[in-house]
Amino acid sequence: MNEEDNPFLLQGYAGADTFCDRADEVAALREAMANQRNVTIISLRRLGKTALIRHFFANQRRFTPIFTDLYRTTNQEEMVQRIVQEAVRQVGKPTGNLLKEVARAMRSMEFNLSMDPITGLPELGVSVRPGRKQAIALDELFSFLEQQRKPVVVALDEFQQITEYPEKNTEALLREQVQRLRNVQFIFSGSDRRMLQAIFADGKRPFFQATEPLYLGPIPDEAYSAFITRHFKAAGRRIDPAVVQEGLSWCRSHTYYVQYLFNRLWSTGFRKVATLDLERTKASILKERAPEYMTLQRLLSPNQAALLTAIAKEGRVQMPTAMDFVQRHRLSALSTVRQSLGVLVEKELVYQAEGTYGVTDVFLGHWLAEV
Repeated sequence: MNEEDNPFLLQGYAGADTFCDRADEVAALREAMANQRNVTIISLRRLGKTALIRHFFANQRRFTPIFTDLYRTTNQEEMVQRIVQEAVRQVGKPTGNLLKEVARAMRSMEFNLSMDPITGLPELGVSVRPGRKQAIALDELFSFLEQQRKPVVVALDEFQQITEYPEKNTEALLREQVQRLRNVQFIFSGSDRRMLQAIFADGKRPFFQATEPLYLGPIPDEAYSAFITRHFKAAGRRIDPAVVQEGLSWCRSHTYYVQYLFNRLWSTGFRKVATLDLERTKASILKERAPEYMTLQRLLSPNQAALLTAIAKEGRVQMPTAMDFVQRHRLSALSTVRQSLGVLVEKELVYQAEGTYGVTDVFLGHWLAEV
């Protein structure tokens, strides 16, 4: 990458140089795919699930990768269209001959090839033929992929979106395909950890224990520290080691917040970044987000807001319903605290991990702790 480019990306994937660590997770994915075990990546929001998949796909040649983001899909037809479009792109260049081959294999689909007026590149249009069932289209799609020379790995990102479809049999249809395929493996991931766990851990649902869970935690501080220092040094700049350690601690080593903080520190353009620069940047971030956080507070009930603030002030809380915690922060009755805690967890404002509770948005937690 260009030395002037900001290496601390907040979205997308720009190659291995701007991707930090995750060597163990990449190895786990490689081993699982090689041995025909499907995987579900589970983590808190913004810990880098999508970037991990793209990094894994970018650094292999053994299989054909198909990455499909289901976030904006609203029904089964749109899901099928997305997967088919990406599958055709990855299997080969979208030429007339390829489309004929695909059309013969997927008779439930209609294909057309046009030229993008802006880029001048071929653009593939896909739709399900009127009156054809999605189950048939799915069967044709995965049968086509099953027949490819190279193994295929399909990554379905934001997989929890299928629970919002009007068709309530989507999980069952996909599970049926997953169970029968030998040449096609799957990676599932999404931003709603609770919903993903419900899909794959509920014994009454089709995907119960159908995949191997891969729990994504924070990147180790040593790896992140080396990554940050390396990029500053490569650009002929210096960042105080104390700034790196304090920044990681302030962000709780959570990928998005680390990337955001050091993106801001990089953008100052200073040849040397010192502790004072870090403090000013932290204060600026919280000041900028204050209106958003004040609005959020007003949308909560007084009891919910009080509990959220209490958790933020302590950082991590083992038992928010413990009497000493309730009394120390002058919260309401235990029954109300329990109810408020349930709402905050459901809204994903609070998360539970390793036996403790914390505020999901790291910056919100700092802002609440200071007000």
